[in-house]
Amino acid sequence: MEHAMIQQVVEYPEEHEVGGAMKVEVAYDGVHHSAFRYKHKKRSKVWEEYKPIFLNGKVQFAECLYCHNRLSCKDSNGTSHLWRHQKICPGKPESAERRQKDSYFPYVSVNEHSPVSPIDPVNVIISETLDDIGSVIPSRFKSKVWKEFTPVYVEGKLQAADCIHCQKRLSANKFGGRSHLSRHLLTCPGRRGMVHNQQKIPFHPSSAPTLKSRVHDELSPALTNGKVQIAEYSSKLLKTSSSGETTPIIRPIQMVPTHQFPPASDGTCLKKQKTSFVNVSADMSARKFGQETSYQELAKMIILHAHPFSIVEHEEMRRFIKNLNPMVDEISHNDMEEHCTALFQKEKANLKDIVTLSSRRVSLSASIWTSDGPEPTVNYLCLTAHFIGDDWKVHRIIIKFGMFWSSPTNLERIIHCKEASVPDSESGSYNVMLDAIRDWNLDHKILSFTSVGDVRNNANTVKLKEMLIEKKCLPIRGSLYNIACLDDVLNSVVSQGQADILRLVGDAAMEFFVARASSPSSQQQLLEVISQMSLKCPLEDAKWWHKFYFRLEILLQFKKSFPSENLLNPEDMNVAESICKILRTFYRVIEVISCPSSVTANIYFNEVWKVRTVLQEEASNGLGEISRLVMEMQEAFHGYWQDSYLWLSIPVVLDPRFKISFIEFRLKRAFGTNSESYLTEIRATVRELFNEYCNPTDRPSAASNSAALDADDNDSLDDWDQHLNEQASCQISTELDDYLEDGLVPRKDDFDILNWWMNHTTKYPTLAAIAQDILAMPASAVQSEAAFSSSGPVIPRHYSTLSIKTIEALVCARDWMK
Repeated sequence: MEHAMIQQVVEYPEEHEVGGAMKVEVAYDGVHHSAFRYKHKKRSKVWEEYKPIFLNGKVQFAECLYCHNRLSCKDSNGTSHLWRHQKICPGKPESAERRQKDSYFPYVSVNEHSPVSPIDPVNVIISETLDDIGSVIPSRFKSKVWKEFTPVYVEGKLQAADCIHCQKRLSANKFGGRSHLSRHLLTCPGRRGMVHNQQKIPFHPSSAPTLKSRVHDELSPALTNGKVQIAEYSSKLLKTSSSGETTPIIRPIQMVPTHQFPPASDGTCLKKQKTSFVNVSADMSARKFGQETSYQELAKMIILHAHPFSIVEHEEMRRFIKNLNPMVDEISHNDMEEHCTALFQKEKANLKDIVTLSSRRVSLSASIWTSDGPEPTVNYLCLTAHFIGDDWKVHRIIIKFGMFWSSPTNLERIIHCKEASVPDSESGSYNVMLDAIRDWNLDHKILSFTSVGDVRNNANTVKLKEMLIEKKCLPIRGSLYNIACLDDVLNSVVSQGQADILRLVGDAAMEFFVARASSPSSQQQLLEVISQMSLKCPLEDAKWWHKFYFRLEILLQFKKSFPSENLLNPEDMNVAESICKILRTFYRVIEVISCPSSVTANIYFNEVWKVRTVLQEEASNGLGEISRLVMEMQEAFHGYWQDSYLWLSIPVVLDPRFKISFIEFRLKRAFGTNSESYLTEIRATVRELFNEYCNPTDRPSAASNSAALDADDNDSLDDWDQHLNEQASCQISTELDDYLEDGLVPRKDDFDILNWWMNHTTKYPTLAAIAQDILAMPASAVQSEAAFSSSGPVIPRHYSTLSIKTIEALVCARDWMK
């Protein structure tokens, strides 16, 4: 029987010629199915629902007996896709019931030739309540993500999911995952606004944001009085299948929210809200964290690069931020100012804890800052703290930025600038510095104070020194207080001979450069010489002598590279070499002492000695005009030496490679018998400082700092304390003597003095504490870039429109972040 059926299949083929090849298509009835299944071992019962189609003797397609759709089916393929099609086949009688289970909303089947009428299923849906709708949700749509998405069906298949918040359509199918839908909810702009306003307008799980019709094949229903109603229909709701039949398009009913219903007093809505949005709190926490982090990073960028606060309101910046992180809300310049100030306050509190809780003393330096621009009418006082921490590293931080002086006649500035309202009680060196000392608890922690000329010569600075000495806040009677800034002194010294320098060699140098620029070949020679030099080109606003020194170096280097060139006459060349030697020494010394890496104080003596040596050599070189010029410089430098030799020598004594022997060697060769007075003063000061550190009551203490400046009562037992201190000093003074008598450490290029003292803390505990404080003293109040600038350190011009507190926050925070 089976053989006969197989024979029948072979005997009655239908032949068609396609493209020159023979195409055989065989149609089967129910009996033929059995023969087909037996011959090809297709034993699956799914073939009872399909008609196999052969191409060139092999099964290539399977045609559904109900909807006549053709599905790919080769001998090597499985039949799972055929089963899946049968579950959603629109032609089967039970397809409507099965499709209804695929959606958690009732569906509407609409045909092109069957418009909606009162007897359509839609009218049945209108009579159902929301509770009835929720009851038909199948198990596979129980994922919480579907509470915020609307499934979209095409020809009975789940093809997409529409976000109820932003109406964005994402791909989805019955067998796919839902992780991409969850990820969309984290960044959904519509949902973010809903969560942001959730505390103000309660959200009901039975409602969703308003959805407008986006494409012509969707329904746009509305929710009114708890009932689902059809708002409008599109005219294009049909699609044509490959078999030419018209298939209804199934769409779930979409709902729009009603906001006129307040939450029930019994908490029913709150329970629904909790049930529907169990992950809202987690999302809000993630959003808050991401937004705060973004604001902090933006504040750091504004601080570090000195951008105006208004940059956050630029349309381009807002668009850029939204593209990077859609969860970040727009922010105003006032809000960003608050973020920057908060960032400053947070970091300030951390630094204050470090400085206050440390037992180490702090050295201060003061410099004058101006606003960037022509003819600044405001001067700011910048106070910087220098100290060596527990890590034995030199730290340099700005602790105060206040008003030093402002012109009272600048009406425009008074109108436009908030800082103009700073009262006199909060400006000036005395008020600014005293406020910083109290704010940072530095009453008994100040070791030294270095300042530029404008601050050092100010009467208020002297007044503050007297008050600190009276309150016994300064060591060794304030001998280390009000030290002159070395780079400021050197600039003053070279300015003494500016007129003579330009007169002697200025014209000759100018003629040389004019001649070099006259032809392309000469310019090329000049550029080749400059490329061979390792000297940095001065900035446009560099000091006059820095630019002049750079030109002299080029001139001398050109002479070495092209000795046959007749540049200057021999006399002018000798003058140029002499002046260049002096300026070269000044330049290198300022580079060293103003290094941003904060060098230790033991190197300052040798750098100052280089200046003294070069001036002495050039004063006796036999050139009459140069000698007179250098003598004027020497006179100005001598005043600095007399005021500074003491504090310059103490760090050298604490250098185990030199100690007091190096000071004796230098001073005796320089001053002969007159050196004894210098040496006696140095020895006495070192021993006095050592005795003060031996007394625990004089050591810095965080507990006694807060009220030191406000205490006016004199202690009647000071003399007894002094007696005990003297006895204690005599007992442990051998530590200083042992150190001075021990042999010198060999000089090495990689010697680290801080590391040496850290390793010898146990052997010399008191001297190690002194070294940790003394070696942090600065010789310059500004860094090298500002030291060579004609305008000095400046703040951006747009800062002047801010309050002085905001300016302080920006300047300090920028310094701490570098």
